[in-house]
Amino acid sequence: MLGLQRVFEARMSEAERNRMEYEHKHAEEMQSLQEELVSSRLAMDRIKQELLDSTTRKLEDMHSAITTSQRAIEASMKDQARYWKSICEELVVEKRDMAQKVAEERGKYTALKAHLASHNDANARTSLHNRVRIPDEHGEKSAAKMRLCELSPPPASSSLAPGNQGFNEESAACTSICGTPTGFSSGPVVVPDADSVSEPSSAEVSPTHSSSSSASRTGKPTAFRRYYLAQKRVVLH
Repeated sequence: MLGLQRVFEARMSEAERNRMEYEHKHAEEMQSLQEELVSSRLAMDRIKQELLDSTTRKLEDMHSAITTSQRAIEASMKDQARYWKSICEELVVEKRDMAQKVAEERGKYTALKAHLASHNDANARTSLHNRVRIPDEHGEKSAAKMRLCELSPPPASSSLAPGNQGFNEESAACTSICGTPTGFSSGPVVVPDADSVSEPSSAEVSPTHSSSSSASRTGKPTAFRRYYLAQKRVVLH
C-alpha cells in the first residue's frame, strides 16, 4: 500500500510540475503575444502618423504648387489682357486714322471729280461756241456777198465797150459767187445742240442765197434768175 501511495504521489507531483510548466510557458507565450501586439500597435500608429504626415506634406506641397501656378496663370492672364487691350487700342486708333485718311481721300477725289467735271464742261462750252461761231461767220460773209450781188446790176451783153470790161468782170464774179453757196459747202459744218444754239435769223441767211442754191441744184428758174433776166432786158432795150 505504501508503494502505491508513493507512486500515486510521485505521479501527482509530476503532473503538478507539468501543469506548472505548462502554465508558465502559456504565460510566457501570452506575454510575448501581448508584447508583439503592443509593438504592432505602435508600428501601426507610427505608420499611420507617417502616412498622415506624408499625406499632409504632399497636400501642402500640392496646394502650394497649385497656388503658385494659379498666381502665375493669373499674372499671365493679366499680361495677356493688357497685351490684347493694347492691341485693340492700337487697332481702334489705326481704324480711326484709316477712316480719317479715307475721308480725306474721298474729299480730294470728290473735289478733283468736280474740278474735272467743271473743266470738261468749260471745254465743251468753249468747243461748242467755237463750232457755232465758225458757221455763223461763213453765213455772214455769204449774206454780205449776196447783198452786194443784189445791189450790183448784171452785165448787158458781151459786145459792150472795152471800157466796161472791169464792170463786166465784177458782175461775172458776183454772179459766180451768188450762184455758188461758198459759205456752207466749203467744209463740214457741225450742227450744235438745240438747247445751246438758237435758230439763225432771217437776216443772217439771204433768201437769194437759198434760191440760188436751190436753182443750182434743181436747174429751174428762181426769183433771182427772173430778176436777173428782167434787168438784162431793160439794159438791152
